[in-house]
Amino acid sequence: RLERRWQQKMRDPSVRLLIQDEDAMEHGYALIPRLPRYFRGGQSVPTNLVNLLRNFPQLFDNVSQVISKYRQEQFFVRETPELDWAIVAVEVLPESQGRNYMEQKTIIKQYAQKYQTIERRVQRRQLIDALYDSVVVNAITKEQILSKSVDLTETKVGTKNFACLNFGDKGIRINDVARQQSHQQMGICPSW
Repeated sequence: RLERRWQQKMRDPSVRLLIQDEDAMEHGYALIPRLPRYFRGGQSVPTNLVNLLRNFPQLFDNVSQVISKYRQEQFFVRETPELDWAIVAVEVLPESQGRNYMEQKTIIKQYAQKYQTIERRVQRRQLIDALYDSVVVNAITKEQILSKSVDLTETKVGTKNFACLNFGDKGIRINDVARQQSHQQMGICPSW
């Protein structure tokens, strides 16, 4: 299925436009195979927040703080990536920085139109996708994506906040902010 999804993605005209756009490629993108399960110690493990925390604690700033703050949230165990290939920006779009959640929605809509696609094809990531992408890129290349910016995800925390993450000096940091909140480093990483 992953091979078939790869072929479909590479035939998509909007993806080809993105790849051929020299200005877009200056920003930096990563091609990542998203897997709902992975193998660790010979065992199949669901790709969720709790398992990434358990199996890669060295990559996180403060594991115990993340567990105590988010263990009651539905996404803690239930959110898993869908089997697919993803093309993701390694830092937030510069034009999305310093804007709140709704303003960022407008930016992603304009971004999608630029590449002649619909907003549904280019999405804001779920927390698990952004986290998984960060772990995979670090495991393979030893590089830290989101080290200069903060990705505001689509994952809801409580009833009013959204989860965000970045790769700080001490590792991956996960937090949440209100829909109306903005910050000069916070923006959106489009995911194709």
